[in-house]
Amino acid sequence: MIEKYGRKGTEVDGIFFTEGEIANGTVLGQAKASSDRQNITLDKLKSDLAAEVKAKGGNALDNFKYVQKATVFSFSSVRWETTGRIIKISE
Repeated sequence: MIEKYGRKGTEVDGIFFTEGEIANGTVLGQAKASSDRQNITLDKLKSDLAAEVKAKGGNALDNFKYVQKATVFSFSSVRWETTGRIIKISE
């Protein structure tokens, strides 16, 4: 866990992730990633989100949420759903 922009969070591929809201930044949109098959790690999805944040010109993702959901076909088969808000913060 690191602290940046007044929040605690993590960093993946140069993008800061926090579950809270970053006060001083420009909102560039929403990001979403979900696993389409079993055994995808949360780290892989965070890497996918980081690429999306970079592509839209951001350097952070706040309001980061992640949940595991069972599929309709099998409750033993779960998938991750992740969301967040793309933020650009002046360093």
